[in-house]
Amino acid sequence: MLATRLTHWRSHYGLARQIMLITSAGLLIVALSWLVLQGAWVSAGLLLVGMGLGATLNYFVFGFSSSWRKSILEGNTLGARAQVIMLAAALMLFSPLLWLGQSDDGSFQGLVRPAGWSVILGAFLFGIGMQLASNCSSGTLNRAGQLQALPMVSLLMMFVGGVLAAYSFTYWDAWPALLPWSFTLDWGLAGLLVSLGLLALIYWALTRYEQQRTQQLTQLLSLESKWGATPYAPSSSSGLALSRAHQLLLAGLLLALLSTFILLLAGQPWSVASVFALWPFKLAEWIELHTGWMLLDWSFWDIAGHYQDRVARPLWLDHVSMTTLGVIFGALAVTLLQPKAITPLPDGQHAIGYYALGGLLMGLGAMLSYGCNIGALFSGIASGSLHGWLWLIAAVIGNMVALAWLNRSK
Repeated sequence: MLATRLTHWRSHYGLARQIMLITSAGLLIVALSWLVLQGAWVSAGLLLVGMGLGATLNYFVFGFSSSWRKSILEGNTLGARAQVIMLAAALMLFSPLLWLGQSDDGSFQGLVRPAGWSVILGAFLFGIGMQLASNCSSGTLNRAGQLQALPMVSLLMMFVGGVLAAYSFTYWDAWPALLPWSFTLDWGLAGLLVSLGLLALIYWALTRYEQQRTQQLTQLLSLESKWGATPYAPSSSSGLALSRAHQLLLAGLLLALLSTFILLLAGQPWSVASVFALWPFKLAEWIELHTGWMLLDWSFWDIAGHYQDRVARPLWLDHVSMTTLGVIFGALAVTLLQPKAITPLPDGQHAIGYYALGGLLMGLGAMLSYGCNIGALFSGIASGSLHGWLWLIAAVIGNMVALAWLNRSK
């Protein structure tokens, strides 16, 4: 049995990939062991949960920007409806924990942020960046884990955008905004039902939109048969589409479950955007420490009190950083285990420019709007935050504007 498995291993993976797999597994074991020895059990757990998120995104090819693009350009809302189911599942999983944290010692806190002009502008810019770079924040991390060159350009520029937003914090933070408010936390069970009702309305609207746009409906849930969706026959080519529907649904539910584990471990839901400013700051701090050269005046970190503790901690004790690294490594694990073609940088400059500009807008927009498609949309709506709903509307408009411009420029 062991000899058969080793033979299969050698025939399926080339020598270079075998070395990468063994090296990556060894580094992971060393990293987890070191964290445990340091007593950083939460960091080790978040790294593993982050890897689960990255593996899910990669293995099931679950993407926000691609689903929105298909909905807008083709009328295919299958991916968008799977995201609605994901948000509903996360809402129901998060709410009891958030209520417990509210009534107990505050150990569980939702991502509830002010809803104002900075959220509108930031989400709008992020939506444009999503389509220019063909990825969102989680998608860019996933593609970076797949060793794709263009998304790495986007990832680098997201840090540039995050720095610009952090440096101008005192300007945009003063824009008019409503105080942080949550359906779930402020209205309790009634607020949860309102949020679920809004998601149900969006789901129904997406099915109607697809039916009117394409004269058919790709079935995601069995209840959609009552709305005119035709079940796929497993023996036909459409059986692949049914399999794809199941993949999207399973991926959405897994993301909701794994993000609940993050809430349990870290006390706050899954987020990404803050690392776009935190990691460059840490790099600048390291440069100043070792060279004496101050890269920038980081007045942002003196003002934003809710980041001060994170600035003082090492990255391996920062919950958002560990989860983000986990997403990249989880996607990399799937890439190594299921080899995919690695796309090099194209010869032309247009694609590189689009991805660079898209990354810049996403990094800037994520900071302005207190979150990206993960922290603001996913975790924001799952926390019942009003700013999450505002983010969704502005980001969809940004996607539509970007796609309209891209189609005209072809």
